Amino acid sequence: MKLAAIDIGSNSIHLVIVRAAEGQHLEIIDREKEMVRLGAGTLQVHSLAKETVDRAIAALSRFRKLAEAARVDRIITTATAAVREAHNADAFTDRVRKEVGLDVWILPGVEEARLIALAVSEVTDFGGRRALIIDIGGGSTEFIITHGGEPSLLESMRLGAVRLSEKFVTTDPISTEEMLRLKASIRADLTRVVSQVKQIGFDFVIGTSGTILNLVRAAIQAEPLDDENASGFESFSHSITIEQLTRLNRRLTRMNLRERGRIPGLERQRADIIVAGGVLLETILTEIEAESITTCDWSLREGVVLDHLRDNAPASAAPQPIPETAPDVRTKSVLSLARRYEYDERHAGRVAYLAGRIFDDTRDLHGMSGQDRKLLEYAALLHDIGYHIAPNNHHRHSVYLIKNSEMPGFTGNEIAVIAAVVRYHRGSMPGKARDNRSRREHEEFRALDRVHRAAVLRLAAILQIADGLDRTHRQIVKNVRCEVAASSVRFVVAAQGECDVEIWSGERKAGWFREVFGVKVSFEREDAGAAIKESPQAETTLAAASLSES
Repeated sequence: MKLAAIDIGSNSIHLVIVRAAEGQHLEIIDREKEMVRLGAGTLQVHSLAKETVDRAIAALSRFRKLAEAARVDRIITTATAAVREAHNADAFTDRVRKEVGLDVWILPGVEEARLIALAVSEVTDFGGRRALIIDIGGGSTEFIITHGGEPSLLESMRLGAVRLSEKFVTTDPISTEEMLRLKASIRADLTRVVSQVKQIGFDFVIGTSGTILNLVRAAIQAEPLDDENASGFESFSHSITIEQLTRLNRRLTRMNLRERGRIPGLERQRADIIVAGGVLLETILTEIEAESITTCDWSLREGVVLDHLRDNAPASAAPQPIPETAPDVRTKSVLSLARRYEYDERHAGRVAYLAGRIFDDTRDLHGMSGQDRKLLEYAALLHDIGYHIAPNNHHRHSVYLIKNSEMPGFTGNEIAVIAAVVRYHRGSMPGKARDNRSRREHEEFRALDRVHRAAVLRLAAILQIADGLDRTHRQIVKNVRCEVAASSVRFVVAAQGECDVEIWSGERKAGWFREVFGVKVSFEREDAGAAIKESPQAETTLAAASLSES
């Protein structure tokens, strides 16, 4: 099913087109926006001006055509602060209905907050913690506290980047007097919600909306403190400290409009309202005594789609798009991606399980952590998704799909490691590159730092053997255990049925393992029934959970 959601905001009108499939996160097909500034003047006089309405109608007409070109099944259109506060809101929605053919759902502030919480909860790993979600729009700011379930706080306040800019900012750069008035007004307006937030409590802060995403991006680019994106793999979310935000705001308030428009990470069209937006965010974080904020790209539009899907799900359908066997966001991301590209579930799950068994039995050899084990299992589940493009070079195609897909819950470096392990589940080692062409083929591996490169080599060596032990994709090998000696590792394979091909393939793909760990490798077979009884933890692993066999 394809759906489109249009959000008529006070600053911009946004369109998102998604594909929804059972067992998968929403697949974002297209995004578009136009800064119509429907709230310009409206938020003060509570009337939508004809010229801004004309711009909105034109934008909505274009967005409807884009959605229809994508052959969506439905277009859901919502409006927020600027429209809900306008005395002529009915006239606006009537005109949209007649001229564009869209029915506009004007969201109450609390409903807007609920839908934002729904979207953020879908792609956030709460880990038992409570999050304070802050969404700064043009005309309002939403506050939500949730641990991923029913929110314990839903508040919408008439504080926004456009509203505050129009009310308090008339000088460029902003004068000291106006800055003092702006901060004092924000603090006064926040008194009640700050008290509620502190009373309920929170463990971390998530920020959504264009204003916050722009501020965080600009703060990171102003003073990059790590090499998170050195590999070229983008994190789903980014974090900054309040000190970083304060330093950015100090720079912005000294600049004029033209100078702010050239700040890396800031959209030029947002330069006139970013000072007020930055002061608002900094004041909120200061008042609630938060030390940092983490971004989330999903917000109101995705929440609208999710809400529609849940309301229209068949009576027999589960309320969640991902089954309970994959409860955390990171696993949801991996299984969603795997299902999107029609992976061989039984083969991938068997390989992930066998890889985990090899990892556990060889801990003294590789010295890696439980987190590395998870990355290995994730790579195993994704290692063959490149077949969706073509069998030839499917390992490289798999990397392309991973790199160009949203993976909520993962940092850029983690995605890069997973992709590299997938890349090297077959083929030559990157250290063997002798010419320019070979070096280009391994450039993403070389972009990793030394620690991550070492982890990739070890994990790929394990994955190659695990993949070999299910060479026929028939799950004949039920288990494997490793007997580690001073300079050798013996792989004892438990199988039900003839497994000569699997053992031959495991031996053939053990070259990396021999070279990376400097050991001799041998394989032998034992009875499957006895071996499985010796691994009581088998059914609790991620890999076992992903299998559908009885």
